[in-house]
Amino acid sequence: MSLVKVKREEETKGKYQKKLSPTKEKNAVCIFLVDDDLSYLYPLGFFLQKNTEHRIYCYTSGEDCVKHMYQAPDIIILDFNLNPELPNVMNGLEVLKEVKEIRPKTKVIMLSGRETYEDVTKSLKLGAYTYVIKDIEALDKLKKIINTIASEKSKEA
Repeated sequence: MSLVKVKREEETKGKYQKKLSPTKEKNAVCIFLVDDDLSYLYPLGFFLQKNTEHRIYCYTSGEDCVKHMYQAPDIIILDFNLNPELPNVMNGLEVLKEVKEIRPKTKVIMLSGRETYEDVTKSLKLGAYTYVIKDIEALDKLKKIINTIASEKSKEA
């Protein structure tokens, strides 16, 4: 695997997108990571880039994620508690609804530091593929889920 190159493509009002160098693997899936916690977002992006053969894009806001839906992501890993203290910005559930309207086949994995029955239920009712807790095992769980989705995609092709 080649050295991961990080390129800042956009920076506005403290929100920016980073694109980790895309792979040329023909069965690669496009994955969006959406989390306002940079200390979680970028390590997760690097882990997935290192351990999978997929195109990884990182976004710090729901608006940026939705704006880039033209890239036709196969998977979105989305923070449930996205920007909870900021007014007039999309939260995780709002992003989930918008994504499902734009691209219903995109698999959205909700990611959260907490697990409540209400949060999980809301996410699944709105079309989330699954709900993963940010804990020690989260990286391995995400890798397995992504590999399962990628395998399903390659069977469809």
